[in-house]
Amino acid sequence: MVTISLVLLVRCFLSAVALVMAIMAMLIWSRRRRAPQTGVGALLMLSAGFYCFGYAQELAQTNLSSAMFWLHVEYVGIPWIPSLWILLVRRHCRLRTPIALLFVIPFITLAAEWTNSLHGLYDISVTLVPRDPFWIVAVHRGPLAWLHLSYHYVALLYGAVLCLLHMRASSDRSRFQGSLFAAVCLPPLAGYSIYLCGWSPWGLDLAPLMLCASLIAGYLLVFRLECFDLVPMARSLVFNSMRDAVLVTDPHHRLVDFNPAARMLLPALRSSTLGCDVADVFHEAPSVEDIFHDTECLKRLELVVDGEKQHFEMHVFPLGAKDLHVGWAIIVANITAQLRVMHQLQRHAETDALTGIANRRGFSETMERENARCQRHTATFSVLLIDVDHFKSINDSHGHAAGDNVLRMVAERIGSCLRTTDLLSRYGGDEFAALLPETQLEGAEELAERIRAAVVECPVTTDGQSIELSISIGVAAYVPEDPVDPKKLMKQADRALYCAKSDGRNRIAVWSGVAACARISSSANIELLANHR
Repeated sequence: MVTISLVLLVRCFLSAVALVMAIMAMLIWSRRRRAPQTGVGALLMLSAGFYCFGYAQELAQTNLSSAMFWLHVEYVGIPWIPSLWILLVRRHCRLRTPIALLFVIPFITLAAEWTNSLHGLYDISVTLVPRDPFWIVAVHRGPLAWLHLSYHYVALLYGAVLCLLHMRASSDRSRFQGSLFAAVCLPPLAGYSIYLCGWSPWGLDLAPLMLCASLIAGYLLVFRLECFDLVPMARSLVFNSMRDAVLVTDPHHRLVDFNPAARMLLPALRSSTLGCDVADVFHEAPSVEDIFHDTECLKRLELVVDGEKQHFEMHVFPLGAKDLHVGWAIIVANITAQLRVMHQLQRHAETDALTGIANRRGFSETMERENARCQRHTATFSVLLIDVDHFKSINDSHGHAAGDNVLRMVAERIGSCLRTTDLLSRYGGDEFAALLPETQLEGAEELAERIRAAVVECPVTTDGQSIELSISIGVAAYVPEDPVDPKKLMKQADRALYCAKSDGRNRIAVWSGVAACARISSSANIELLANHR
């Protein structure tokens, strides 16, 4: 009773595994339109099913002829398994494969096994041996059988190694798929190795029994991980080949995956950071959590990469359907270089190329901002409009190169008298303008005199010649009691400068203020300070 039960149990188990394999082969085959590689997977599953079913029936036989019949059934599937396995793995790794060469040995194996009675090159002898409670087919293998076994082992091991090598350059999802691929062939390989070494109980071939584990791994690969489906494969290829860095998080902002571009862009991303909160991964940027609050606009963050502060632009997209939010996708771009170029362009656009100080555009924009600030806070600021006296005669007498040296030297001497909060600009050809925040008219007048004296006291030497210099300065101030716009304020400074030049140059003229506005055409509107030294 026990004997019958054990044989029946093993036979039923192997038959059930074979039946499930046949069903899975049909299901996998039905997915071939959306998953082109599943055709090979279905044939592999069907071949293993023939092996399993044939061996289940072989174990139940008590005479050699019946056992040999089912052994031939097994060989309907056995020869093709290694070739189909190599073909499947290479296609999964996107490698080209010479299909015809793969199936040379399987054809030889099938023909040799079925015609063995004529030549004896596959099995030299075959006997049925009682191993209570089983009857086991014992064979003395010939040269073609050893050729088949060698090919079988090499093929299965090659496929496993190829999967493991492919895992190294894959995403975490693909690495998990690769590990399952490698695991598919290991159980039957281990079972058959135990059988060949004579260590298996009752001398049973354990490979068909081990196919149950391979069946589970195959189910996970095809129906859970969708490793053969074209859409996930295409998405994985796009994800891994994108030049933009992409991060994927779950709804709770825990890092789930990232592509190779992200790993290169952000060295903080490592395999150990998967599962960690984004705020912990980028702990040096406390505002990183803010990127999830408003997904309609781009966010900018500063992160320290390789000891250098870098600027990044992030765009966040929610993942999932309408009512099912499954996570976030974050596209990251390093915009440090772009910002540097923009700052350089802006600096060049607002800087005078000759003197290195601000140009008229930069001065005007800064003055607009200062004017708006003073309107809000009822503060005062002043402006100086400075002109180099007789500059045309300097150009005519000494040349334009000397004139350029004069302008550079004048800019340097004016700048030496200003505070860091003041702004000096080249306002025209030989005109300079200075913006003096938080400076009243009296303070601006005193500063103008220091500037005038600094220029007069130090002649410019160029090409061995000493050039005496002097400047004229017009001073005007913005006062909250009588606010004017920047254009009008510059006109006041220009009027003061005109009066300083018309009165003899090398002097300072101060716009007299509100009381003089009614007599703007009269010289009484301007106080002249002509302090010759």
